[in-house]
Amino acid sequence: MRSFVFVLALCSWCAGVGCSRTKTTGITVDRAFTPLISPETNLLAGFDLDDLKGTGLYQRHAQQLNFPLLDASSDRVGLDPRRDISKGVIAWNGRESVVIFRGSFKPEAVQSKLVSLGAKRNAYRSYTLLGNDKESLVFLKGAVVAAGATGALHAALDTQEKGAGEIPEELQERLRTLPKDDQIWFVSRGRLPFTESSMRSDIGSALSNIVEFIRGATAGVAVGDGMQLEADLTCISEDGAKRVRDALKGGIGLARLTTKDNELELLRFWDAFQIDQNGALVHLRADLAGDLADKMLARLPELRSRANHAQERAQ
Repeated sequence: MRSFVFVLALCSWCAGVGCSRTKTTGITVDRAFTPLISPETNLLAGFDLDDLKGTGLYQRHAQQLNFPLLDASSDRVGLDPRRDISKGVIAWNGRESVVIFRGSFKPEAVQSKLVSLGAKRNAYRSYTLLGNDKESLVFLKGAVVAAGATGALHAALDTQEKGAGEIPEELQERLRTLPKDDQIWFVSRGRLPFTESSMRSDIGSALSNIVEFIRGATAGVAVGDGMQLEADLTCISEDGAKRVRDALKGGIGLARLTTKDNELELLRFWDAFQIDQNGALVHLRADLAGDLADKMLARLPELRSRANHAQERAQ
């Protein structure tokens, strides 16, 4: 079960690498997903892998996704996210989340492999769940799958059965402002989901000085030949926005200062970020040209290793 969620997250992370947006705005969530989305949802994130696969950046680096972990998961589970998943969303209500996605896989084959790996079939309402007491998934009509903590999945199915599924208007308003061609995006209201996550104390302390001033966020990534990221953070006040803006600028400035002079790609990367403030709104933007995005992708294994070593030393 965890393989599903991890692989989905990994695909979204790998995809976070595009350029040029159109001026057309408005992200539309797949109608098959909406019935499972609770009106209490605080954060909604989405990804469109079909659109991503047609971009120049993805096609240049598709081979990098052919690594043992995904290949092993594909063989064991019978589902390869690089090929079989088209789009999906993650809905978080402040306590737990549900992942909903659709694709071109064969549900019977995937179910059979999951059962062979130890997943149990459990009935809930008119549905058959696969998993255990803690985590489960369910196959629905239209090649749609919902997965998450078993209790959260029960709640999502209850919402669908009651016909109560909907995207909260506050999140809907934020979706309407996002460029239509963003392949990766998220919108939130209230506190951000990582505020209670386990992390290094110094990072947690730094984040706590920011997140208490943020009451909503909108962010999107457009992938083309390179990458373009835009994010708007809605703060509790103009003074709160100033604190958030200064903290973000300080963090990027520190990262640049600790980058070696001969690491030109990293210096270009940090220089690509622009942060400004308009009243209680903080706007962040970063444009990565295709050549810079290529070089940063090539360095991802090295940068991940550095980050892991730094965290180990700090613990």
